[in-house]
Amino acid sequence: MTATAPTPRDLLVEARTLIAKPEAWTQGAAARDADGEPVGVEHEDAVSWCATGALNCAMYRHVNSLDVPTPLQRARNRAGKILTHTVRTLTLGHYTEATTYNDQTNHGCIVHAFDIAITDADRTCSKRADRRTGGTGCAR
Repeated sequence: MTATAPTPRDLLVEARTLIAKPEAWTQGAAARDADGEPVGVEHEDAVSWCATGALNCAMYRHVNSLDVPTPLQRARNRAGKILTHTVRTLTLGHYTEATTYNDQTNHGCIVHAFDIAITDADRTCSKRADRRTGGTGCAR
C-alpha cells in the first residue's frame, strides 16, 4: 500500500482516468477483459470497467492483495457515497445508485458524473480538513 491512504478524491480521479475512453468503460459487469468477458475489477486482464468497478479497481491498485486496510476501505466507501450523491442529484432522484445509472446511460454521462463528484470531493475534503486541522486541503 502507499505510505498514506489515498483520499476519496484521489480514488475518484483514478477511477475516472480508468474509464476516460469509451472503450475502457462497460455496462452490465464490474469489469471485462479484451474479449468482453466479465472478470474481477482487480484482474490483470481487465480492460474496461463500470463506474463502481473503476472505483474498486482504483482502490485495489493501492494494495498488493485483496486484503484492503481500513483507511483505504473508508476512502473507497466515501468516494462511492460522493458518486452516488452526484448521480441522485444529476437525475433528480430517478437513479439512486451509480451502478444502475451506469447500466442505463451512456459513457459521456458517467464521465460527467465523475467530474462533478471530483469537484464535490474537493469541497467536502476542504471542509473536513478545515474542521479537523484548521487548514486547507485533505486530511488523511
